[in-house]
Amino acid sequence: MSRDRSQWGWADGRSVARATRLPRARLSVVAALAASVRAHRRRLPRAGAMVRLAAKCLLAGDPAVGKSALAQMFRSDGAHFQKNYTLTAGIELLVKAVSVPETSDSVEFFIFDSAGKDLFSEMLEKLWEQPNVLCLVYDVTNEQSFNNCNKWLEKLRAQAVGMHIPGVLVGNKTDLADRRVVEQEQAQEWAEKHGLEYCEMSVKEMKNFEAPFHILAKLFHQLYKEKVETFHSLA
Repeated sequence: MSRDRSQWGWADGRSVARATRLPRARLSVVAALAASVRAHRRRLPRAGAMVRLAAKCLLAGDPAVGKSALAQMFRSDGAHFQKNYTLTAGIELLVKAVSVPETSDSVEFFIFDSAGKDLFSEMLEKLWEQPNVLCLVYDVTNEQSFNNCNKWLEKLRAQAVGMHIPGVLVGNKTDLADRRVVEQEQAQEWAEKHGLEYCEMSVKEMKNFEAPFHILAKLFHQLYKEKVETFHSLA
């Protein structure tokens, strides 16, 4: 059975008022919402068009787990591994685009490399606001760094209440196999429990260091597609 589009509030302000009998004072708000949805739909890319997204990526974890090394290796495409790192003070910003696997689209990551010390992270909570994706790193030879992933995840979700933030848990330093204390199965189970993807790497040996960002690009792109479909259904 066909339905008059005005009853859903997307025709114009007068139709909304007739269908819902809203007071005139609220009419402008509803009409503005309808106009916003229509305008957003006009801005949506055509089917088959290449899409370039931008995402704020929080790189979190304890000190000395390899966050900065990971970010620098990713930005330089593995050109070099810096042997001596000083602890990050505050937050460093790195920018790099990555192709979304199996598509012609890409995501430009604005990577916020967070200090691992509580003192700094508390001072810089404002810079954690409105994240899009999370890369949570721990050291497979340091059980405390793995246990503290709960703390980092709680901090993120306190900044993004009610939002779905795609994320990946990353176990670094797999080259130190004889010193390993956190097993892959244990970390995988924790990640799944908290709605995160999981991967392992060795930044020092330049193994799998691009994987976390490829995973995040795919997750963020999927979230984008779902939102586009939602807007299409509303318009």
